[in-house]
Amino acid sequence: TYTTLINAYCVEGDVKRALHLHDEMIEKGFLPDVVTYNVLINGLSRQARTREAKQLLFKMFYEESVPIDVTYNTLIENCCDIEFKSAVALIKGFCMKGLMNEADRVFESMLQRNCIPSEAVYNVIIHGHCRGGNLRKAFKLYKEMVQSSFVPHTVTVIALIEELFKEGMSEGLNEVIKNTLRSCRLTDAELAKVLVEINHKEGNMDAVFKVLTEMANDGLLPNSGKTSYAGG
Repeated sequence: TYTTLINAYCVEGDVKRALHLHDEMIEKGFLPDVVTYNVLINGLSRQARTREAKQLLFKMFYEESVPIDVTYNTLIENCCDIEFKSAVALIKGFCMKGLMNEADRVFESMLQRNCIPSEAVYNVIIHGHCRGGNLRKAFKLYKEMVQSSFVPHTVTVIALIEELFKEGMSEGLNEVIKNTLRSCRLTDAELAKVLVEINHKEGNMDAVFKVLTEMANDGLLPNSGKTSYAGG
């Protein structure tokens, strides 16, 4: 098969011919699977061609050329041997496709190999779990993120707050709101709007007043054109 031949060339160090075969198989209508990509990525990585390895990772996920139901085991097992940024790209790709078990395995693999997750990694995987309905996992990762002194992105905070409110997890909701008000200025109109609405629904008027005060300080006055709020 093409993958067998590509692997043979990579083992011999002839990545150029391996890539040529990859192009040839596509031209003949044979779609590379995750094993083919794994072989090529490892071959490129052994020659320190990490930029091309990352390009293949993005190609695999963003061009939809690889079926989402294939087994990603070999790619996950080797992801941290490629490069930290490539492992991050892999997590983003899995989250984008809703493959959160696979994203978690890459994340755990990074930890086991002493690859410290970045702020961006935490934001991506937390948001992915919120979208996937695994709120407890998302909240657990959020707490780890905050303990590591990382600041959650606005999109991450909004997703968490909305899901925690929807699921009635008041304790977690209050923790996220308090952390948000304590750790950053309200420079994002959408986040400010969500904080006001959720606190108002929770009957937490002290928090509503605090958010409105922060909004005023940051130029996000209600009905100013940047955001609006109508109390009930």
